[in-house]
Amino acid sequence: MDFYTQQLARKRPWTPTCGERMATVPGAEQVLGRALALRILELEVAEWLDESLANTQLPDTAIACLRSNILDEQRHDLVLGMAAKTYPFATDRDDLEAQGIHRQWLDHPDHPLVKAFVLENSVFFVILPLLRTFGGVGLGIISADISGDESVHAAVHRQAAKDMGYTYSPSLDRLRRDTVAWLVDGLRIPEAGRSGRPQRWLEASDRLLYEGASDLIETRRGIQPAFFEIANNALPSYS
Repeated sequence: MDFYTQQLARKRPWTPTCGERMATVPGAEQVLGRALALRILELEVAEWLDESLANTQLPDTAIACLRSNILDEQRHDLVLGMAAKTYPFATDRDDLEAQGIHRQWLDHPDHPLVKAFVLENSVFFVILPLLRTFGGVGLGIISADISGDESVHAAVHRQAAKDMGYTYSPSLDRLRRDTVAWLVDGLRIPEAGRSGRPQRWLEASDRLLYEGASDLIETRRGIQPAFFEIANNALPSYS
């Protein structure tokens, strides 16, 4: 069984559902609102993957994974849209700024598959633990469901980009960090210790991209097993 078949076999079915609004951590409204505002990047990943399929020399098993991942992204967008309506924390300004970030990712010249794996490895796997940490039971369940898919996506897209000879540019790395910095800019929750400050999440994003792991418990559980199957020399480097 090759790498891509192994990753596809790790997926489990789940149904998008949100339920009634439940309590969240006081003071986390801005970061939760911004996390949900960035859901517009989910479907963009699906489009990038579709674009990659039209110009790929990857094996059939990799293509099967990518097609499956496209369907996952549509499901993620659906459930996060439900969550955004149930937890309307994002302000009009948040939504407007998220659209600006979305445009920057769209316009960036790096290969679509590279943009997908950078987003999933080091932005989505910051957003998902944030939802778990501060979003209470309701958003925590959604985070757990999506994390199962994204751990596969992160591994597959990173490996596929390597197989195609692509890596990320320094400018995409800066955009990644700017995106996370915007996401956690207003996070100030002393009761949460290190997790209640932006630096914890910025450092986690750095490590997720550069090393394929972080010290975030939720992220590590979801993502590290996938990366253990990729040799260290397969990790991306600056072009």
